[in-house]
Amino acid sequence: MRLAVVLSGVALYSALYAVVPLLPLLEALFLAPPGAAGPGMGLPLLLLVLLSPLVPKLSLPAGLLLGGGLVLVGLGGVLGASSPSLFLWTLARLLQGVGAALVPALAIALIPALYPGRALEMAGVYMAGNVLGGGLGRVLAGLLAEGVGVRGALCLLSLPALLLGLFLFRAPRGLPPLGPPRYDLTALPLYGVGAILLFLNLFLANLLPYRLLELGFRPGEVGLVYLAYLFGIPGSALSGALARRLGAVATFRLAFALVLLGLGLLLLPPPFLVLGFALMMAALFTAQSLASGAAGRRGSGVSGAYVAAFYLGGTLAGLLYPFFLQGFPLAVGVGMGLALLALLLAPVR
Repeated sequence: MRLAVVLSGVALYSALYAVVPLLPLLEALFLAPPGAAGPGMGLPLLLLVLLSPLVPKLSLPAGLLLGGGLVLVGLGGVLGASSPSLFLWTLARLLQGVGAALVPALAIALIPALYPGRALEMAGVYMAGNVLGGGLGRVLAGLLAEGVGVRGALCLLSLPALLLGLFLFRAPRGLPPLGPPRYDLTALPLYGVGAILLFLNLFLANLLPYRLLELGFRPGEVGLVYLAYLFGIPGSALSGALARRLGAVATFRLAFALVLLGLGLLLLPPPFLVLGFALMMAALFTAQSLASGAAGRRGSGVSGAYVAAFYLGGTLAGLLYPFFLQGFPLAVGVGMGLALLALLLAPVR
C-alpha cells in the first residue's frame, strides 16, 4: 500500500497532463479556434482548488478516497477520448478534476505517516514520481498521437490511473488515519509559492507547443521536447539530501535562481529554448518537493490548503495562456517576475 501511495502521482499526472502537447490537435479535431481547449485545462484545476481543502474532512478511509479519485481520473480520460465535441470533452475533463482532487492532498499528508524516519527524502521520491508521470504522459501523448491518433493516445494514457485506482479499492483500510485536519493561516507564504510553482509550470508548458509548431516542429517532436520534465526526477529525488546539506531555504532559493536562468534561455532559438525548458523543470520540481514536504509535515489541513493554492496557480495558467499565444516573450517576462517573488518569499523552514 505504501508503494501504491508513492505511485499514485505517476498514474494521476500521466492521465491529467497528457493533453498538454495535444492542445492544438484537439482544437483541430473538434474544429475549434486556437485556445478554445483552454477551459479543459483550467477548469479541472479549479475543481482541485475548490475541493482539495475539503478532502481531509471526509470520514472515509484514505485508501478508498485515493482509489476512487484515480478511478474517476481514468474514467474521465476514457470518456474524453471518445467525446464527439469539445464541450463533452471539457465535461469529461471536469470529471477528471473531481477525481484528481481526492489524491494529492491525502498522498502528501500520508508520506510522513508512512515513512516517519525518511519523510524529507520520501517527499522528494513522491514528487519525482509525479514528475515521471507528468513527463511520460506528455511525451507519450505526442508519440502515440502519430500512431493511434489523438483519441487513442488519450485513452491509453488513462488506463494506468484506472487500474491503480481499482487496486486501492481492494484494500481501502490499509493506510493509517490522518486525524482531524487543522488549517493554518501562518502558512500563507507557503501557499503563495505553491500557486507560483504550478502557474510557471503550466503557463509556459501550455504555450510551448504553439511556439514549437510555429518554429517548424512536428507533433512527435513537440512531444519529445516534454522529455524535459524527466529532469525534474533527479531534482525532486535529490531535494531532501540537498536540503540537509545546504539548508532548506538555501536550496529553495538556489532552485529559483536556476528557474530564472531557464526562463532567460526560453527567449533564445533552439536548442537553447529546449535547454532552458529542461533547466526550468528540474529547478521547479526541486522547489516543489521542498514546499510540498513542508506542507505534508504540517498535517492534512495545511496540505489540503497547499494543494488548493498550488492548483489555483494552475487554474490561472490554464485560463490565461490563450491571451499570450501571440506574445511568448511577454509570457516569459511574467514568469520572471513571479519567479523573483517566490525567490524572495522562501517559505521553507
